[in-house]
Amino acid sequence: MHNFDIFFAGKLTPDADPSEAREAVGKLFKLQGQALEKLFSGTPVRIKKAVDVETANRYRKAFRNAGALIDIVPHQAASVENAAPEQAMAPPATTAQPPAEKTVPAADTSADMTLLPANTGSLEDCAPQVEARQIPDIGWMNLDMPGIDLDETPPAPAKQVDTSALSLSDANTGSLEDCREDKPAREIPDISGMTMSDANSGSLKDCDSRKPAQPIPDISHLQMVSPEDEKSS
Repeated sequence: MHNFDIFFAGKLTPDADPSEAREAVGKLFKLQGQALEKLFSGTPVRIKKAVDVETANRYRKAFRNAGALIDIVPHQAASVENAAPEQAMAPPATTAQPPAEKTVPAADTSADMTLLPANTGSLEDCAPQVEARQIPDIGWMNLDMPGIDLDETPPAPAKQVDTSALSLSDANTGSLEDCREDKPAREIPDISGMTMSDANSGSLKDCDSRKPAQPIPDISHLQMVSPEDEKSS
């Protein structure tokens, strides 16, 4: 069986109120004053040593309910020995099934997370909190026999379309020529003055419509006038 050490360094959940979380953690361990401030000093403090998975998860759940996060590391894997008096850190009274929690080595507070041992933890504490809603009264409902149409809405009346003016042609007869839209013919322009050059000859230089570069006018006699001078003049 794996044993774990539990450390707390004052980390809070993202949505926790700092003052409320501090008060809630103090109530968990009946601490106040300097003893409580030591837990929130930012230095990892071991609050329990060599506990089993169930106990570690009970601590994790209790701290999350208070708005705080703990670090759970395998026993003897942490080098921090700044432990608070363990007789003052009795296990929280709340009991819960093992939820999941990010575990960060106490000796390396810059790490994001580590893996718990196999077959431990869960994602229960990550589940969104859904408020219970009252179940509507369905006592008047019952199941009918298979094949029975439960929708008693009367069908919509059929539309009456007059097709007396329409007729069908015999099979393999008729065409869609009468549906063709005839467009007036366009006059072909006179291209008798055009010739074709031999293959791989000629160029498109005579089609270049770019204008020749224009000389830049002499503006040396011009000068900038400030708005103030312009108004005074």
